[in-house]
Amino acid sequence: MLFLFSKFKKKKWMKYGAEKRLKILVALEKKDAKQLKIEPLILELHEEEEWNCFGAFTVNNGLKKIVLNQNLIYEPRFRFHAMETIAHETRHAYQYGIISKDLKWYEFTAKKWKRNWGAYFTSSVDDVMYNNQAIERDAQKYSIKFLKKHKYPDEDYIETFNAVCYRYDQAEVQAKKKYGFFYKFKIEKNIKDKSKYDY
Repeated sequence: MLFLFSKFKKKKWMKYGAEKRLKILVALEKKDAKQLKIEPLILELHEEEEWNCFGAFTVNNGLKKIVLNQNLIYEPRFRFHAMETIAHETRHAYQYGIISKDLKWYEFTAKKWKRNWGAYFTSSVDDVMYNNQAIERDAQKYSIKFLKKHKYPDEDYIETFNAVCYRYDQAEVQAKKKYGFFYKFKIEKNIKDKSKYDY
């Protein structure tokens, strides 16, 4: 694992071409998937250069993959955002695996994830809901822990880590501002209400 992470050193990363960088991210995802006890995912770059998202986990006809923003490969300063995005989207694949099974009555978190998966709020519909819904909060928390675990003495790492933590904290601030003290209850209610119409 340490050998893999040493490849994110700026001097090394700058020497690699796009194909080699993608291979490193594939190896990173494979290790994270193994940690989460799920099958590794296919990684591919999004066709649009101006795609306004770092990454997305998708399932199409049973084919599971992570689509990555091209900038994560081509812009060296985004290499730790690439690391964080891999962790975040692999966590979504883990969630998907959990909710795809028959759930027991006491699996409350998994049930919450399943309901959220069926009544998902995109950022374009409601940014506050998007950042505070159960499956996103879980993936955000997981990717923060992932970055913490692989702390790096690098200014790009520090900038990335601070940005990710700030986004996580600000999501809660915005939720409290919009929904008040009982924001968690109101967000969950919005998901439950949406699930009635989306199923």
